Amino acid sequence: MAPHPVRRLGTLVEPLAAAVYFAPEAHRAYTELAGLDDFWAPYYASRGASLGDVPSGVVAAAFGVFDPAHMHEQLTAAWAKAPASAWWEARVRGATAQLERLLGPSPEGAARATELLRRIVDASPIGGRPFFGGLLGQRWPGTLLGDLWHAADLVREHRGDTHTATWVAHGLSAPEIMMLTELWWGLPHGSYLASRHWDADAVARGVARLRSEGWVDGEPPTLTPAGISYRVSVEDATDRAEACVLDGVLTDDERDELFGILRPMAATICAGGGYPADPNDRTLPGVED
Repeated sequence: MAPHPVRRLGTLVEPLAAAVYFAPEAHRAYTELAGLDDFWAPYYASRGASLGDVPSGVVAAAFGVFDPAHMHEQLTAAWAKAPASAWWEARVRGATAQLERLLGPSPEGAARATELLRRIVDASPIGGRPFFGGLLGQRWPGTLLGDLWHAADLVREHRGDTHTATWVAHGLSAPEIMMLTELWWGLPHGSYLASRHWDADAVARGVARLRSEGWVDGEPPTLTPAGISYRVSVEDATDRAEACVLDGVLTDDERDELFGILRPMAATICAGGGYPADPNDRTLPGVED
C-alpha cells in the first residue's frame, strides 16, 4: 500500500526548510554574530533558538537523537557569544538569502505555496511537539521567501516532532533509531550515526539491543527482514499521526497544487547544491532522525 500523501509533503518541504543547514549565507551570518566558524555550535544554537533561552537539556530533548553532553558543550560556547534571539535572526537571514540565490527573488507559486502551508500550520496540533511549538512563537519574516522558508520549517519540524514521539513510543533509544535508519537507507553502519556524537559504549549497547531483537545480524551489522519491517512500522506510524495535517485541511486538488509548486523548487535547491539529497528519492538521507 502506498504511503499516505503526508509523507510526500515531508519529502518536498525538506529541501526548502533544511537547506539552511548547508547554506554558506547562514554560516557567514553565524560567524559574523559569534566568531564561531565550526559547524556544531552554530547548528545547535540556531536550530534550537526557537525554543528560547532554556537549559541545554531542553534543547537536547527536542532534538532527540544527539548526545546531550556534546550538545551542552557546544551550546555553552554558542550562548556565551549571543542569546537565542540573535541566533534566530541570523538563521532567518541566512535561510532567506540562500533561497533567493537558488530560486530567484520571486519564484513562481511561492506566495500560493506559503498560503497553503500556513493553512496546514494553522490546523496542526501542537501537543507533544516542542520544535513546532517554539517555531509558532517566532515572528514571520515578512518577505516572500522568508515566509515560505518559515512555513516549510514549521511543517518539517511538526513531522520531526511526531517522528521522535513515534520512535520513542516504539521503545527505541536514539542510537538505535539512528542505526536502524542508516541501514534502512542503505548507508554503512555507523556512518550517519557518527554525526550524532554518541560514545562507543552507547553505540555498543544499541547494537546489542538490535541484535537481541533480531533486527540486525552479521558484522558489520545489516538489517534483517524483521529489522526492515520494524523500521518501516515507525515511518508508517509517523504518517498515521501526521495525516491530520492534510486530511480535511486541503482538498485533494489543493494538495496536488501545493506538491506541484514545491516539487520544482525542491529539485532546483538540490540541483544547486543547497541540499544533499534528491527529494524524489526517500532512500537517500534527510535530517529527520
